[in-house]
Amino acid sequence: MIRCPMVTTATLPQVELGRTGKRLSRLALGGFHQLEISTEIVERVVDRYLDYGGNYIETARGYGNGASEEKLGRVLAGRRSDVVLASKSGSRDAEGMKRDLDASLTALQTDHIEFYYLHGVNSTDEIEQLRADDGALTVLLRAEEEGVIDGIGLSSHRPWIYLEAIRTLPISLILIWDNYLEEQYLPVIHDEIYPLARERGVGITAMKPLADGFLYRSPREALRYALGSGSDLLVCGMNTVEHVDQAAEAVCAGPATEAERAGILRSAVELGSYVCRQCGECPASLMHLFRLEGYLDRQMIDYLEHDPANYALRLRLAGWFALADYAKAQFSDAGLDADALLAESESVECPYGIDVRRKTRLAFTKLAGDDPNRV
Repeated sequence: MIRCPMVTTATLPQVELGRTGKRLSRLALGGFHQLEISTEIVERVVDRYLDYGGNYIETARGYGNGASEEKLGRVLAGRRSDVVLASKSGSRDAEGMKRDLDASLTALQTDHIEFYYLHGVNSTDEIEQLRADDGALTVLLRAEEEGVIDGIGLSSHRPWIYLEAIRTLPISLILIWDNYLEEQYLPVIHDEIYPLARERGVGITAMKPLADGFLYRSPREALRYALGSGSDLLVCGMNTVEHVDQAAEAVCAGPATEAERAGILRSAVELGSYVCRQCGECPASLMHLFRLEGYLDRQMIDYLEHDPANYALRLRLAGWFALADYAKAQFSDAGLDADALLAESESVECPYGIDVRRKTRLAFTKLAGDDPNRV
């Protein structure tokens, strides 16, 4: 294999991950996007990542039914000790978790995985399943006792699940999404989840710093913004050597300052003149409405002009977290009145150039289940 020459001698900064005892690079290599490339390219990506001093790679059993694990297992053969590995299972019962953990060990060609995640836990019922006598947690606790894993992680697409899991499950770390799109409607991440995790010594790893690719036009800004949001490290899907170079340069440059973060929000082309920044100029009722719109479709469907590729990306990503039903239920419970909201919007001069009346009408229509095309 011909190795791509290094273009910098920069070394990724490291951080202590909660109370796990692990010192990790602040940029982690995510495994989902290894499904998009061949093993030969995966090897080049991993090589470059290791060249920068990266030492944390995470994947999941559900990424291509083990295909990501198998590629990484081949690429890391002979240098397993260079990295801390994490994988995940969506199994909720003991039998399924044992099967998945064994399969992960085989695919990754190792007898030890530092962190194994309860993957995509999205309801209280699932937490109860995990904790049952025949639940998946029994397998991971035994694996921890036997030294097969060092700690248990949890990932979800439901903010409230993190709060319950940190309080009730013996987890060492969480994987939670964080970027300058989602931050505009999910203050719970920084106001409640991060402080609770810090209090309990739970490590915080942040995924989706580019919002599933939505922020592809601003990778440096997106990564530096996310790095300054309070997590220990960023897990970034990188499927080219160039992506590794971009991400490593941004992380090595350090987290954005508060002034820089404010500037990013002002100039972010992806947020444009539609996504609410929750700046406080609007009444609380309007900001609540716009947060619910974020749960509904991430404020991506704005009925403004976009080139075809960007429009297609928005359609694909808008429902990524499947929270539309939750958003509509919360909207119904709030008892918001359209006329009152529109009247409030009249007096707002948005510092980000948002037509607040238009956004209010569109957000209300979407959440009420009506057709915005007929408004």
